[in-house]
Amino acid sequence: MANKKVRMGLVGTSARCHALMTCYYLNPDLEIVACCDTAMGKAENFIGIYQSICGQTLRAYTSYEEMIKKEKLDALLIACDPDVQVDIAVDAMHKGLHVMTEVPAAFSIEQCEKLVDAVEATGCKYQLAEQARYWKFIRDWKAMAEAGELGHIIFADGEYLHYEPAWDNFVNRKTGHTVVTSDPTYFANPEFRHSWRNWLWRNPIFYLPHTLSPLLSVTGGRITKVSCMGVQPLSYGTPGLNARDIQNAIMYNDQDTVFSVRTGYSSPYGSKAQTGAHWYQLKGTKKSVEWARSTIDTPKMFDAETKDWTAMEWTCHDPDAPDYIQKAAHGGTDYYPIHYFVDAILNDKTPPMDVYKAVETAAPAILAAQSCEMGGTLLEVPDFRNRGKK
Repeated sequence: MANKKVRMGLVGTSARCHALMTCYYLNPDLEIVACCDTAMGKAENFIGIYQSICGQTLRAYTSYEEMIKKEKLDALLIACDPDVQVDIAVDAMHKGLHVMTEVPAAFSIEQCEKLVDAVEATGCKYQLAEQARYWKFIRDWKAMAEAGELGHIIFADGEYLHYEPAWDNFVNRKTGHTVVTSDPTYFANPEFRHSWRNWLWRNPIFYLPHTLSPLLSVTGGRITKVSCMGVQPLSYGTPGLNARDIQNAIMYNDQDTVFSVRTGYSSPYGSKAQTGAHWYQLKGTKKSVEWARSTIDTPKMFDAETKDWTAMEWTCHDPDAPDYIQKAAHGGTDYYPIHYFVDAILNDKTPPMDVYKAVETAAPAILAAQSCEMGGTLLEVPDFRNRGKK
């Protein structure tokens, strides 16, 4: 595909697609040509905004099948409800299209296997659009680990406690539009159905990849064992919501590192400096590194040799990155998944967050949810890279 732009179609025109809009437009090797959404009104709204911002007209469809039949596409970004994105991704790859999907990559071990099978059978590029691993401080920690500065990392810790007073938990049955509300009467309103978020909140640990991906990018290896506990599946923080306010997974990887990762979305919790709902720390035998615990805290590092803590000036944004990257959402990181996906297609590379790394963040989350429902039972995580091998 030398000297060619990647022609991409968008499946789903959610708020996520709106947030990424300028990232599409500013990538010189990418051309968005069409979008589809089961709610035509949402698709039309998206193309209107895209045209006003980017000066480009897109074609809108209500059917994924119709879009890929009528349009000449190289790739898809799938940003529809995540519980259906695997089937679309697998079908698209078998039709010769490269695919990027949103977090989480899958909601069952079977879906993980389907994704891996499709990539291995077709040779198409697949990437998970997980962006937190590209924060500048995470990349700094990775460089320190690779240089041996941290020693052996014995403990990796993180959390994604993203409270909002109102989520898009409901979908209008007629229009397909989601409703962002905290009004509990919607639970009994026949004009609305529950969105994917509403059922997801019972086990918020499904969103573990946003925390596990950055940590694994530093430690290396894959999670081999997982156990999880959580509070009751009826929120204390959001009345009427069938949600566990918090779940905590304890995991172990093949590099002999213990992980502790927490998620929750329905009970009030304060933000951290720059990263909002995200927080991370790593304990090494030589040095330990920790992100700011709150908006009045700072990142810090402990040196085992000097036995001193030092306040650090790590940031989410890369000060050396071009201005258009720094202005992208999530601390500039939203640009990178799109950039690496397009680069992989044009130059026949393996994307940084390929299918194996994607399922290696999804499978521990899936099994953590199962473990919690089983009272914390320790479960083994399958090795998707060596299936059937002894």
